[in-house]
Amino acid sequence: MAAALSREYAVEILRELHVQGWMGASELARDLGMHVATAMRKLAELDALGLLEKRARPRNDVTEYRLARPRIELVLDLEAEASKAAEGAWARAERVFVREKSSRDVLLEVDEGRKVVRRIVFAGGLRRRAVVRTLELNGIEGAFLYNLPFGSEEGRSVAEVCRRAGISEPLQVARVLEFVQGLHEMDAVEVVR
Repeated sequence: MAAALSREYAVEILRELHVQGWMGASELARDLGMHVATAMRKLAELDALGLLEKRARPRNDVTEYRLARPRIELVLDLEAEASKAAEGAWARAERVFVREKSSRDVLLEVDEGRKVVRRIVFAGGLRRRAVVRTLELNGIEGAFLYNLPFGSEEGRSVAEVCRRAGISEPLQVARVLEFVQGLHEMDAVEVVR
């Protein structure tokens, strides 16, 4: 439900229906400044979640909607979500071996005092080295990259690099694995095996 409510217009539609009561898609679209097709799609999504009631308007077959309940409570169990994401993270991290991928187009900005990489700069261009993209790193990502073996060294397991970087929580290791996958796709690290 959280994903559906985070989508564009979802909360605005719920607020409008709370204030106005029964409304059709065209009225809602006009009041919120959206296309009728968008309003119809969003209303159908909210209705499928059980947040709305619908009926045919008397005498003209227009479907109209209102809130099923004036109060919607959303409970996010972040601990359960984190536990699920972290499950088996260390075991997966033991099987993935990585090292830095040497490239003149990928530059690391290092903070030697804190022993972290602060950002990755992806450069490009034929004659001039233009910055194409900059990726700001959080502390865990930066510590992981600081401890990543050079491209000339043998690859190390993600788990070993995490231990060297002081990363110990399973959820952090799971996030590092996602981070490694993203960097591999961007050609910034090499997954050896």
